[in-house]
This record gives sequence, C-alpha cells and structure tokens, in this order.
Amino acid sequence: MSKAEEQQVLGFKDMHPAQAEALLMFIHMALTVTPEECFEDVFDAAEDLVVLLGGNGIEVHYDVVI
Repeated sequence: MSKAEEQQVLGFKDMHPAQAEALLMFIHMALTVTPEECFEDVFDAAEDLVVLLGGNGIEVHYDVVI
C-alpha cells in the first residue's frame, strides 16, 4: 500500500487535469526561482509532495549556458 493509500489523500489520478497541471507548474516555478543554497530543501519538499499524491517523484535537468 502506498503512502497516499495509507493516508487516504487526493491523488493525481483523482484530480482534474487542470489541477494536476497547476500543481506541477507551481513546483516547476518554485524550483526555478529557488536560490542555490536552498534548492535541496525545496526539491525534497516538492518531491515528497508529488510522492504523497501518488506520483513517482520528480527529476531536475540543468541547462548550462556558457
């Protein structure tokens, strides 16, 4: 049984697609504007939220511009 099933919370599968998209956009924006020294804490909180809602977690890709 997953964490979401144990706690009986609303999951991504239960959300309207617009709700799930808005939540994921908010997470994207939060990770984009987070200062480097706080990034790991914000990433961990965002990943915990996604997993709690029945997702598989998040991954981050860096673009390096020289």
